[in-house]
Amino acid sequence: MDEAGTLLLGARVFALADRAGYKEIVTGCNACYTTLRKVTEKLSSNKDYVKDINTRLSDEGLEYDENSKIRHFLEVFVNDVPDELWSEKIKLGNEKKKLDFSSIKVAAYYGCQLTRPWNDLEPADMLEKLIAKAGFTSVDHSAKTMCCGASLAIPYSKESGPIIKRIINGVLDRKADLVTTLCPLCQLNLDHGQTGMGTAVPVTYFSQVAGLALGIKPEKLGLDKLLIRVNKELLHGNKK
Repeated sequence: MDEAGTLLLGARVFALADRAGYKEIVTGCNACYTTLRKVTEKLSSNKDYVKDINTRLSDEGLEYDENSKIRHFLEVFVNDVPDELWSEKIKLGNEKKKLDFSSIKVAAYYGCQLTRPWNDLEPADMLEKLIAKAGFTSVDHSAKTMCCGASLAIPYSKESGPIIKRIINGVLDRKADLVTTLCPLCQLNLDHGQTGMGTAVPVTYFSQVAGLALGIKPEKLGLDKLLIRVNKELLHGNKK
């Protein structure tokens, strides 16, 4: 597909959202965010493209609005959720208490998509901000923006294995209890990719970490579906 076709598809997504009454689109996928962000950037500087795209969209009664905006779900968590909400006491059974996850070390993993120049989440520290807001301890490591192999990690597991091993070893060097990622595919690759590696670091999606801090039950967050399970003590903020 050429650039014009790619821009048309992206603009159509925004136009459909606009027809439904939404000026912003929120996505939890790094690739989707990057692609749609490219669309807004390209179209903001090329009026001829916008004119041609709207002519083609008019067949469906659609129109691209240049004020349309794409946001990453992480940015919504960090910038839109009030700080006090993260510190509220959570009702557990018949009592309310503040969950304490401060002893749990979480390593942020961004992957290679979101930190490219097309986005506005630089420098790469927004995931660490979420980890801190959620009450966990963030640990830095040198592999957080390395590529995990993306869609090639499964069919080319032999070639991708050393890359994933490098990422996991970087996390283990910092004695992290968990990894949390921004990309569902990265989550799968780092979780499944540890098979036969001799390591067992649970790899979560960032919304699962946020959900724990907000008092959502682990099974509702799908944490029981991970290939490498999270220790039950960690789930309740009881690391010893």
